[in-house]
Amino acid sequence: MPKRLPRARTLKGDPKLAYYDSGGGVGGEPAIVLAHAALYRSEDWENIFPRLATRYRVVAVDQRGHGKSGRASDYSLRALADDTQRILREVVRIPSVIVGHWLGALGALACAAEASDLVTGLVLEDPPLAYGTPWPQETYAPLRDALLSGDAGTVTKAVSRLALPSPGPRGERTYGELRGFYAAERVVAYFRDVDPAFIDARTAGDDATASALTDALANVRSPALVLAGEPRLGGAVDDAAEWKLKKLPDITVKRFPGSGHLLHGFRPEQFIENIEPFLRKLRDS
Repeated sequence: MPKRLPRARTLKGDPKLAYYDSGGGVGGEPAIVLAHAALYRSEDWENIFPRLATRYRVVAVDQRGHGKSGRASDYSLRALADDTQRILREVVRIPSVIVGHWLGALGALACAAEASDLVTGLVLEDPPLAYGTPWPQETYAPLRDALLSGDAGTVTKAVSRLALPSPGPRGERTYGELRGFYAAERVVAYFRDVDPAFIDARTAGDDATASALTDALANVRSPALVLAGEPRLGGAVDDAAEWKLKKLPDITVKRFPGSGHLLHGFRPEQFIENIEPFLRKLRDS
């Protein structure tokens, strides 16, 4: 896997949080915090991080139970939002735009609802407002068992058979069929460091997620840009979700025709092209 992130650093605490900080940035610009999706890690931003870092200070975070961050007993949305606040207050320390993908988007919403002084804007990539729905056991139990086994070959086999959250650009249905940015070896590197307890939490469901999201949507005041794939291709933002998101006071929704859930991975140029006008708007205002 190519190394395009700076050296990992660690924010001490319970749990410890691994993060990657570009430093620098043009004076007067906000920092950008990148929050990855469930089961992924900061390396998933390797095709985005260096492009943004030419102008902004960029900090990518490994969510609790993922990558180099510590394991935890609590994987609720509330806990994830608290982690993001820790990064903003103790690491970044200047007003920031949070760019969150899927799970990271929900944590960004919950964080912005409580830390409006630190969040100048939100970029929400395919936010799953139905995230509290339990993950199917038949899909994720093999991955969980493989992670518990600790055997590299078993983990590789489980990942290669895992269904994609949306079809690949050539109609691929499993991670094992993908090539390019999401080749199986990359995704195995993501998944092998996931805490099995995180998968247990997701397959059990989280009844508090729905109420936490309702509260967040009612209290967010930061401008928000939603980047969404097509629901027919696996995108999470269907008509009902878009209607809920449009309750935010300042929101723009941009669709990626022909794309499903993995937008910045498959369409990095289009991703950057969509967020730059939003960042300029924040700068001008």
